[in-house]
Amino acid sequence: MKRMARNIIIAIIIVAVICGLVYSWQSRQQLDYRDCLEETAFTVDGQAVQMKWLGFYVVYEEREVEKQAQIYHADNTADYWNLHVDGHFIRQDAKDTIMQMAIHDYIYYQKAQAEGMTLDASEQRSLENTISDFWMDLLDDQVDNLPVTDEYIVETMQRIALAEKYQAALAAKKDRSYTSYSWNGGYYKKWLAKQDVEINDKIWDRVSVGNITLKHDKVNYVNGQDEKDSDENENRKK
Repeated sequence: MKRMARNIIIAIIIVAVICGLVYSWQSRQQLDYRDCLEETAFTVDGQAVQMKWLGFYVVYEEREVEKQAQIYHADNTADYWNLHVDGHFIRQDAKDTIMQMAIHDYIYYQKAQAEGMTLDASEQRSLENTISDFWMDLLDDQVDNLPVTDEYIVETMQRIALAEKYQAALAAKKDRSYTSYSWNGGYYKKWLAKQDVEINDKIWDRVSVGNITLKHDKVNYVNGQDEKDSDENENRKK
């Protein structure tokens, strides 16, 4: 009986260890951002915000970093994404920027709505120009690999415009600069530190930023410059 009991205990321990290893392995596996759009990205005062909310920011930040990567090493932009500069990884910085911009704009958009803010005719025209420029500036790979619909991206940009209007009003009210209330502004960061905001690291840590709208097996040309243009440029260099 004692031997049987001991064997049962050993078996339970082995199963527990195996389950722990499997869970640990699964928690380290990368997630496709598109497969977790309905997962919680972050919460503000207990209110869950889905990963889908980050869609525009993913597209925007991957584009901005990739443009710098093209300057650094056009033949292999992945090199830039993997750089470690001043104690920071470029890829992780981009990831943090996406999340922090999204949190900032979500909070300010909610406040703008609470105050009944809307865009006037001039602000709406400015937004339309911004939207047009955004589509024009996309990289070729991104055009075919958007993680959310075109319509949702436009809706997000409309929400951002209202968030920016609230930010401008807040800065004027406090008699401080507009940038001091940006996502990386000093006064905003001090205020945010006191708020109830939680990031869902269990999901976000497993998303590989830099590989959502981009492919690093070839050069990503700016929209409007095709492969032929690039070949001609290479021939001129030779």
